[in-house]
Amino acid sequence: MVLSTRTHLTIDALISVVVGAVLFFAPDKIGDFVFNSTTDGVHWHLIRCVGGQIMAAAFFFYKFRERPEETHSTCFILRVTAAMFALLLAFNSRSTNPGLISELYLKVSIYINIGIIVIAILQLIRLKFVIGGTLFKDHVGGNFLFQLDSLASIVIGMAWLACPEWLLHRQVKVTLDASHALCARVMGTLFVAGNVVSAHTLHWKHQQDRSTAAESRMVCCLFILSAQIWSQIAYERDWSGAHWVGISLFSTWTVIATVYRTYIYFAIGDDGKKKTK
Repeated sequence: MVLSTRTHLTIDALISVVVGAVLFFAPDKIGDFVFNSTTDGVHWHLIRCVGGQIMAAAFFFYKFRERPEETHSTCFILRVTAAMFALLLAFNSRSTNPGLISELYLKVSIYINIGIIVIAILQLIRLKFVIGGTLFKDHVGGNFLFQLDSLASIVIGMAWLACPEWLLHRQVKVTLDASHALCARVMGTLFVAGNVVSAHTLHWKHQQDRSTAAESRMVCCLFILSAQIWSQIAYERDWSGAHWVGISLFSTWTVIATVYRTYIYFAIGDDGKKKTK
């Protein structure tokens, strides 16, 4: 029997906040455990960013657990997308870098992600894959920013997936290897998967849900920005001054998300009643 979508999202949110918090606050322990070797500040930073993204997803799922069906569909499509990418990374790691991660850990990861995909697809079938059908044409600025957010998620995520060594090599003081690249690619997959939220938000019926989506992006950006600053200060021996360039670029995304969320609150209203044309 498939759980109700509300119960499913609540459980997912609880698991995600625990997993995300462990990754965010103890990345060194997780890195050493997964790779069965001593990891460095670059690993820890990337793992912490992944933890921040997972905690932001927990926030998103929890806020939407009692909202309309189209928001639930978005949550499950987000899960399917992230899990499919995780499977690709697991199979790729096993084929191209055998021994990088224990075969047992990879098998567990593969089975867990297959389970996530199957359960999420069953929920989507129950929901009939509804995604909403309303576009607020007069919210030109908001529609533009949601599409820009979706594009940024894809471009940034694909950059980390395709060429992590190139993005990291001027920012770090350590010699990069396959384990660094894998951590970066995991972070990239979550960025790419996140574009689902912005793309679907454009078609949701209620302004409250659009407001929550913007708030969730702001939370995600704040988690990652705090991880960047934390890593730069705490792991100075591993990160060069060039890392501040990346921090400043991500600060821009954070500021835009924060300003837009503030604009919704004061100019549009979370219930849409303050809407201006």
